[in-house]
Order: sequence, then structure tokens, then C-alpha cells
Amino acid sequence: MKIGRMFALAVIISFVIAIAYGFYTRTNAAPTVPPSTASRIVVNQVGYFPTGSKSAVLINLGNLPETNKVALVNFRNKRTVFETNLGERYEDEASKDVIQKIDFTSFNKEGRYYLKYGNIQSYPFRIGKDIYEGALTKMLRSYYLQRCGVAVRDRISGVNHPPCHINDGLIAHTDAFNRSGELKRAKGGWHDAGDYGKYVSPTAVTVGRLLSLYEQYPKLFRSRQLSIPESGNRRPDLLDEVKVGLDWMLTMQREDGAIYRKLSGKEWPGTILPQADKQKRFIYGISTPETAKFAAAMAMANRVYAPFDAKLAQNYLKAAQKAWAFLQSQPSWKVDWFEGDDNGSGKYLNEFPEGTPKTDLNDRLWSAAELFITTGDSAFEQYLATNIPSYTYSLFEWADPSPLGMSNYLMQKRWKGSDKLKQQIVAKLLERADSLMQKVALSGYRLAINDFIWASNKRAAEEGITLLHAYRITGKPVYLKAAADQLDYLLGRNHFNKSFITGVGYNSVQKVHHRLAQAKKIVIPGLMVGGPNTKAEDGIAPKGRGPLSYLDDERSYATNEYAIDYNASAIALMGMLMGEKFDQN
Repeated sequence: MKIGRMFALAVIISFVIAIAYGFYTRTNAAPTVPPSTASRIVVNQVGYFPTGSKSAVLINLGNLPETNKVALVNFRNKRTVFETNLGERYEDEASKDVIQKIDFTSFNKEGRYYLKYGNIQSYPFRIGKDIYEGALTKMLRSYYLQRCGVAVRDRISGVNHPPCHINDGLIAHTDAFNRSGELKRAKGGWHDAGDYGKYVSPTAVTVGRLLSLYEQYPKLFRSRQLSIPESGNRRPDLLDEVKVGLDWMLTMQREDGAIYRKLSGKEWPGTILPQADKQKRFIYGISTPETAKFAAAMAMANRVYAPFDAKLAQNYLKAAQKAWAFLQSQPSWKVDWFEGDDNGSGKYLNEFPEGTPKTDLNDRLWSAAELFITTGDSAFEQYLATNIPSYTYSLFEWADPSPLGMSNYLMQKRWKGSDKLKQQIVAKLLERADSLMQKVALSGYRLAINDFIWASNKRAAEEGITLLHAYRITGKPVYLKAAADQLDYLLGRNHFNKSFITGVGYNSVQKVHHRLAQAKKIVIPGLMVGGPNTKAEDGIAPKGRGPLSYLDDERSYATNEYAIDYNASAIALMGMLMGEKFDQN
């Protein structure tokens, strides 16, 4: 009897926790409206800030409207609380959808609502100051669920497995310091995406994006509980989780400071749980691009972790300086790559057009920026002054992390810095932001991207971050509105009427390409998928259709796979919008 009561109590506690975090399936169940009507008015299914812009889109209305009025309806009592006019019809060039905008910005009363036009209605959404609290927590918790080398016991999501990949890893190729087949302890870290590989490039840019968000908006995380094993240790849970990625990267450093690229098996694992992946896993050759990204992430970690653990922070800085010293001894691009290295894992190497020199300057630029911000050493600032004039402000990703170095240099307050260098960065950033605004103006969904390729959702999130930087520099609300538009798209205001983040929104992605989720037959909450990809390399999603080249299908790794760096971009966009709203109110 006692055991029975304890089991019942455990079930009740788990149920309460699941409801609190929004993971109980009923909280994400679709409202009782016919799918054929719900698919016509597309909204941000999470919601809108009371004082922010609020717009939806009516797509592909078959007949000319008899009325121009759209009703905003209280979800609870079904009463109309506001009416607005339906916008003019026009064709979105990218999707060929016939678009009619619905703007209800002037309505600011908090609550849960849906939009209704005749018998067509949207999925419900909220208007409120705290609309993204639950979504942000879900997305941050995804990293705990990706942990490698440890047991994961998570009642909230249902992810539950013993330690995996505990023998990581064996040196793949003999070099000056290690012999092929030797064991180099590199347990831990995060599984990168839907597979079980671990890669320095995406780990470093994930760490960089999350630590930058923490530096800019620390109050978002001071008391945010992620229900991870380290919760309650007087360090923000975000930093406890990021430490997992940082500490694994430390294991990938060679004695001379160089960084090994990745750790994986020689074959892609099947649809199995991580502990069932018993193949030998190998550590692949050193790389100057990875070494530079590592140095940047470790330099950032020093200044972020110093208030909580001075010794740990110093270890991070020493590792960064050691990596930079190796880069100084190897001034040009160098990657130890061998045929067959990528048979069971992602390549994560830039492709250079034939006849052009291979370069890692963008990676070194990021590391120099972070090392200057951390140490104040003028040699790093001089490196920036020498190289930034010839660089454009691009999209932050593993292939080019330099924009984070530039924006962090611009926003940092530790040192005065060079006014001339700051002016150059501002000019470059605003030039890109204004080019993005042109794309937004031409897009029916107000998207800042028009090239739908691999990881288009991440690209939309990152362009939103650039627009937010432009807003912070200029104070012009048009940039803030355009940044919010990118998140609106990701959360349901798109052709598919679908939130691209699992468990977030009433109609969210269900069939993610993710081995653990597929093996357990569960939907892991808080995962953003790659999104429309016109190349659709998997042969599953439709090819050549731009923003329509997407399929919610677990076989579609080219459009429906999660990755740790995708989530970092979406988290940062969401967190920055939350932070800016806090500042305004």
C-alpha cells in the first residue's frame, strides 16, 4: 500500500510539473475548429506583446470578400472584442500565396484570442507581457535532453536513458601528439542534432550565441529554473547548461593548443537510443577554423563565469590563450582532413570556389574580438582594426562567426575601444540591416530572407537578431518590428500555419528527424527544425519550391532536423525581444 501511494504521488507530481512547463499534450491540442478553416488565417501561435506590433495573414482566400471586417474573438467566451479591416490582396512573390494582411496592433488588452473572418478562424494566441516565458524555458531545456555521456532522467519530456558513448573517443589519425587508435577522453557535451555526433564548430557558435544573450540580458536568466540536475547551485541554470558544451570542448584541445574538429562513429547510427550506439567513435583531425572558434567561446566564458567560479573562468581563459598561440604559429588555414572522415558524420567545413584561397580569417576575427573584450590587450584590437575594414557584416553561423565578434565589440562596456572601429562596424551592420528591410518590404510574410536553403529557419532568426542590433543602435522602431516579424514567422505566421518549434504553439512540428525521439516515439518539446529548403537534399520534401520546400516528416533531414545552433539562434531572438520589451516597460 505504501509503495502504491508513493507511486500515485509521483504520478501526480509529474503531471503537475508537466502542466507547469506546458508539456502536457492537452495544452497544445488544437482548438475545436475545422482544420480547413484554421489553415487560412495564420498567426504567431504563441502571441504578441501588448505594446508591440500585432499582425496576421489571411492566405489564398478563394472568393472576393463580402465584408472587409475581421473579428478578434475572446477565446473563453467567444465574444468579439475588436474589429479591424482586411488588407488589400496581393501575391507573395516567393510562395505565390495570395496575401491579405490583418493588423490589430491598436488592441492591447491581455488575454487569449483568435481571429475570425466569416467561417475562417485562426489558431488561438495570447496577448501578454509574459507570452514567451514558457517557450523560452522549453527551448533552453532542449540542451539538457541532448547531453551525451551521462544518464538523462527527465520526467517533464519523457527523455530517459542511461549514460551513452562513455568510451569517447579514439584518435582517428596519427599526428605529432597522438597515435591512431589511442584513447583520448572526450566524454560529455551535447549530441549536435538528430544524430549522435559531437562537433566543435556548432558547439562553439551555440555557446557564443547563448553567452552573448546572457551578457546583454542577464536578468532573463537569474532566476529562470530549467529543472536540470544542477538547478539550485546559485549559478544561473543557463550557465550550468552551457558549461556542458564548454567542458567537452576542453577535452578536444591538443597539447599544443590546436582543436580537434569532431567526434563521431564511422557510420551513421540507425533509429536507436543513444546508449544502443555501440560503434567505436573517433576524434578527427585538428583545424584552425575550429581552433579559432574555440578560442572565442572560451574567452567569452572567462568573463561570464568569473563572478561564479574564478578558477573555472581562469581555466577557460588559459585554454583560449593556448589556442590563440597555436593560431599564431599557424597563420594560414589548416585542416587535417582525410577521405572517409565524414562517412558517419557532418563535414562542417567551408567549401571554397576553385581557384580561391582557403581562409579562416572570419573565425580568427571572432576570437580576436572576444579576447580583446576579455583581456583588454591592444594587440587583439589592432588585429580587428587591420582586418575589419575589408570585411562585410554577414550572417552569424558556424561558417562565418565574425558578426558576433563585431556586435560584441560594439556592445561591450569593459573597455573604451576604438571609436573609428565602432563607426566602421555600425556602418557595416546598418548596411546589412537596411538590405534586410528591403527584403522584408517585398515579402508577404515580412521575411528578411529570400533564399530558402539548408537551415533557413536559423537564418531567419539570425537576421532578426541583426535587425534588433540595428534597433538598439538607432532606436528606430521599424527595425524592432521587422525583428519581431521573423519570430512571428517561426511561430506560425507562415504558409504552413505551423510553429517550427516542437511543443510551442497549437499546431507545432511533430515528426522531427531526431533519432532519440523517433526511437522512443515521442515529441521532444522545444526543438526548432531547419525549415524550408529548396534543395531538399533528402529526396523527401518537395524540391525547387522555395518557401514551400518543407515537410513535417521524420525522414526529411534537410528540412525537419533539429540542431543545437538552430535553437541558439531562435532562443537569442526570442530572448532579445523579451529583453527589449522589458526595457521599454
